[in-house]
Order: sequence, then structure tokens, then C-alpha cells
Amino acid sequence: MRFLSLFTVLTLLIYSSLYAQSAPSSDTTGSKTQADKLFLSGKYQQAKELYEKAKQVPGSENDDYLIMQLENCDKCLGFWRSIQELSKDADAARVTMTVYEKILDINPKDSTVQATLMTNYWTLAKQRYQQLDFQRAGELFRKVSGYPQSPYTAEARILADSSDIYAKSLTEGFIAPDVEVPAAYASGLKGISNVIANNMRYPEKAAKEKISGKVWLGFIINEKGKVIPESVRVIKGIGGGCDEEAMRLIKLMNNWSPAVKWGKPVRFQNTFGITFSLGKE
Repeated sequence: MRFLSLFTVLTLLIYSSLYAQSAPSSDTTGSKTQADKLFLSGKYQQAKELYEKAKQVPGSENDDYLIMQLENCDKCLGFWRSIQELSKDADAARVTMTVYEKILDINPKDSTVQATLMTNYWTLAKQRYQQLDFQRAGELFRKVSGYPQSPYTAEARILADSSDIYAKSLTEGFIAPDVEVPAAYASGLKGISNVIANNMRYPEKAAKEKISGKVWLGFIINEKGKVIPESVRVIKGIGGGCDEEAMRLIKLMNNWSPAVKWGKPVRFQNTFGITFSLGKE
């Protein structure tokens, strides 16, 4: 009986010893958890101190996770130091943003870096957009829209699509959908009326079939105030040769003041209706 009791006690002691060696220390777990929270919030110096504290607990000296996180803290702290140095240079904005991206590569949840980077990208994207550098603007707007928590996300997505459309149209001729000053005929509606009155040839077929009405046309006015001939098209016609005659007349109207956007002349999509009336003949 004594032997059995002694054996039981020894077994319990051995088990307790093994459990103590294998079970993680509460100090290690607590410090690690708190350090992780600080790391994710971008407080790298404080996180580093707690990771070091956790690593000092017996049995944690070779903890791969702690070693990795200490290295990550050092990298991020190094990046922040380089940002502080770069901030003294007025021309280092682009390099600074690259450094911010490197921090996010290590810690994608660093909200401080995210907010700063997205604000910088947003400002730069709008500048590029206004400078008509739509390719670069689109790239930057897409970066902003990649962070749902950014206050600029929704608008950035719209402007990214807009930039893509404009970038493509630059190779075909930029057509501004909204302008500060629309294109206008140099001598106004009276000048347009004179072009029509002096040049209209009422189509024989339309006259014979007593066709009258208004032909609506769409056309592009270029940066020099000239109608692009191949852009002229009929939106709503009346037939009898009137559609073709209306297109011919529009192509004669080459005295426009071009549209203006961001202080620069741009191509402009215009619509106009030409009336064919037998009663005026």
C-alpha cells in the first residue's frame, strides 16, 4: 500500500513537471497578445518592448514567432525613421509613399499608415486627373479604392473608371463630357442660320414627297473650333435625302469657339437640329 501511494505521488510530480515545461507561461501569452495588438495598430516601439519581454521568459528564447515579430518591428521602425528624414526634403513625396507601402507589406492593418497613404494618393490622383494624366490618375485612384475603410473609396472607384475612359479617348481624341465653357458658334445662332439659309439645297426626293421636319445630328468640335467631318452622324432623321443634306450643312460650320475644361480647349460632343420646311421655299 505504501509502495502504491509513493508511486502515485511520484507520478503526479513527474506529470506536473512535464506540464510546467510544455505549457506556455501566462506571462508569455499575455505579453504576446498585447504586443500583437500594439503591432497591428502601428505602435511598433511599444510592441517591440513587449515581444522582448515575452522572449525573456524561460523556454521562449527560441520562439520563431517572437523572433519574426521583433524583426518586423525593427523593419517598420526603420521605415518610420527614413520617412522622418525624407519629410525634410520637399521633393521626396513619391519615395515617402513607397516607404509607406513597404510598411503595409509587413503590416497591412496599420491604420495610421493606411490613412496617411490614402490621403496622399487621393491628393496626387486628383492633381494628375486635372493635368489630364489619366493613366497615372487611374492607377492612383485604384490604389485608393483598394482600401474600403478610406473615406474616398466610393468616389475613387468612379474616378478610376472615368480616368480609364479618358485615357483611352486620348488616343482617339479627347471628348469632354462636362466642360467649364461649352463650344459656341462664333457668330451665335444667327451665324448658324446664315450658313443653313445660304447653303441648303432642298433634296428633290423630299420636295417631291413633301417631306419636312427636323433632322437631329451629333458631331464633334475639335480643339481648334472645327467640326470633325467623320464624326457627323444622324441621331434622328426624316429621310428623303434630308439626312444627308443636314450632314453636309453641319460640315460647313467651321467657325466655333472650342469648349474649355480645366482652362484648356478640348474636343466637345455637340447636337443640333436642322429644320426642313417646304413652306419656306
